[in-house]
Amino acid sequence: MSEKPSLLIIGNSNVGKSSITRLLMPNPRYYKGKSGKKPGSTLLIRPISHSNMDYQIVDLPGFGYMKHSSHRRQEHLKKQIVIHIEKHYQDYFFGLVVINILRIEDEIEKYFIQNKKTIPLSFELIGFLKEFKINLLILINKIDKVSIFDKNRFIKLFLDSANEYNLKLVKYADFDASRELEIPYLEFSALKRINLKKLKQIIQEYLNQV
Repeated sequence: MSEKPSLLIIGNSNVGKSSITRLLMPNPRYYKGKSGKKPGSTLLIRPISHSNMDYQIVDLPGFGYMKHSSHRRQEHLKKQIVIHIEKHYQDYFFGLVVINILRIEDEIEKYFIQNKKTIPLSFELIGFLKEFKINLLILINKIDKVSIFDKNRFIKLFLDSANEYNLKLVKYADFDASRELEIPYLEFSALKRINLKKLKQIIQEYLNQV
């Protein structure tokens, strides 16, 4: 990987990673990313850089929830991601774990409430990244797609369920880095650019610590 510090963007398929990547670029409208392709189409792991950016972005392949993908292919992608993180985790000054708010209820119902022997992919991913001590921000995307009532309900369900896996998620505004067990989250909308300015500020704060 290049000498520039790396920002990790990771999450399950079709959560909006490529759209977020595009918004972080100096000229979003000219960034020809993978947005709009079918879920799971991002296969190559390669840094995205720009001369006017002080860091590079690594938008990792999405996995899970691929309607037209075999279980074997999903497991292959998952293995690729694990190997990549194990090899490059020290390159990342910060990581964004993107969550699709529209999927929270179904994921927790299927992998936690109905089957106690499984773990929701989102929580598995967050726990895995925390093992490598990567600074993380959970980006709860697509909040513009739900009512305020449902948004609050889904987020509460997400936080309460995460707590069952010893993942203490808190609003970024309430986050205290000295409390090592806390993981901040930010409500977000790539489409409406809700909290985009705040996201850029957060990224810059962590970049300044490098």
